[in-house]
Amino acid sequence: MVFNLEKAICVPSVRHIIEKRDGVLNHFGPIFRQPSEIKKDDYLKFLSIQYNCHWSGLERLGRKVAEDMDNLRHALSILVDESQLLSRRLDKCLQDLQGVGHATLTAILLVAYPAHYGVWNSTSECEMKEKGLWPSFERGTSTGQKYEVINEVLLGLAKQYSVDTWTLDALWWAEKAERHESGHYKNAWDIAIWSMADQAEQTTKNSNGQLVERTIKNKDLRFDKENLIKYLKKLLEESHHRCAITGLELQPKGPDPQLMPSLDRIDSNGHYEADNLQVVARFINFWKRDTPDAEFRRQLALVRNE
Repeated sequence: MVFNLEKAICVPSVRHIIEKRDGVLNHFGPIFRQPSEIKKDDYLKFLSIQYNCHWSGLERLGRKVAEDMDNLRHALSILVDESQLLSRRLDKCLQDLQGVGHATLTAILLVAYPAHYGVWNSTSECEMKEKGLWPSFERGTSTGQKYEVINEVLLGLAKQYSVDTWTLDALWWAEKAERHESGHYKNAWDIAIWSMADQAEQTTKNSNGQLVERTIKNKDLRFDKENLIKYLKKLLEESHHRCAITGLELQPKGPDPQLMPSLDRIDSNGHYEADNLQVVARFINFWKRDTPDAEFRRQLALVRNE
């Protein structure tokens, strides 16, 4: 059995995601089905978990392409054009929308046509591998070609469990949480730290799902995951689990998601390496974006009248 459906749906975070489904699909579905008319604000709102009510981390990677809305509209028009081969659509968008990954694009596909597409992101991939559901691919298989196969598996699971693809994606989170809680990750802080390390790792993954020494926009991950987790624990202990910029007390699991810990590169043009990492509140990381650390702190001091 892949899912204990009755148990998973009782998990509060999963239940919350499922309850938000209709509102999100009814709002964003028509927008992405007519991407030639999409407004910048609509796209940016979708990237925020505040509005998509499901996926965190999309805004960190997907905002820059909104600077060229004509290109974004054109690319998304290709993405949702079901008269074209799915693999070609996804590969074309990945090529034209530098910095936007398959996690964002497949989430858009799901919202546009929930009966046709599932989401391929780090969580679904990890859980599929954990349960022996991950397909094998020949060397040279493109990301789009992989997604065609992965999507068939996701649609098959949704049919098997009589759920929609939105709910299926929420179920992966329930499986992930249960696995962590039954393994090495015994408390909320352990899970939050693992999630930060996992997010950093995903930005340096290549298309075949293996971690490699490579440069993505000249930003490398210079830890293995185990040592990154140790380093993040050390940073949090040194800051007494407070935001490194504001001093606000961080919350590993709520009730305010904006106070959850978020991994920030002090020099946004630098690497994920020792002395260039700090843990801040999620909203601070979102506000700071690519602003130099010293300049951001100066601006924050002005707001505080310090």
